[in-house]
Amino acid sequence: QKIFLDTTRLLAAKTNNLLQELWNYIEDGKIMQSAILLLAAQEQIRGGSSSKMNGSSKKNGFDILSKCVMRLSIALKWEKGSHGMAQELLEERKTLTDCAWLLVDVISHAGEDLSAYIQAHSANICIFTIVSTVV
Repeated sequence: QKIFLDTTRLLAAKTNNLLQELWNYIEDGKIMQSAILLLAAQEQIRGGSSSKMNGSSKKNGFDILSKCVMRLSIALKWEKGSHGMAQELLEERKTLTDCAWLLVDVISHAGEDLSAYIQAHSANICIFTIVSTVV
């Protein structure tokens, strides 16, 4: 689990437009992929540790993502399905968008603690199942 997150973290560090990639996952309803990337790359999403220390005005990526998800959620609430199947897909998309917003919010607030817990308990095989259930 730790190796998996470390590998994802390294790949995210080499990704040119991480927020756009995350937004693509969220917009496509890929909740698990979003969760893993949010958790693994949270320092990069926050703007890096240096921005916290020297008071940089660089925006927190979690705030940007949260606003984008909120806008999508509002737009979906006004959208109407044209027939039964379209309405079901619309409802599914609304649910996935709400889940994505909660995911961004939770990881923005508790991601560092969750990551520390995973680092400390990486030998425990059950941790991946527990984290997957929570996320």
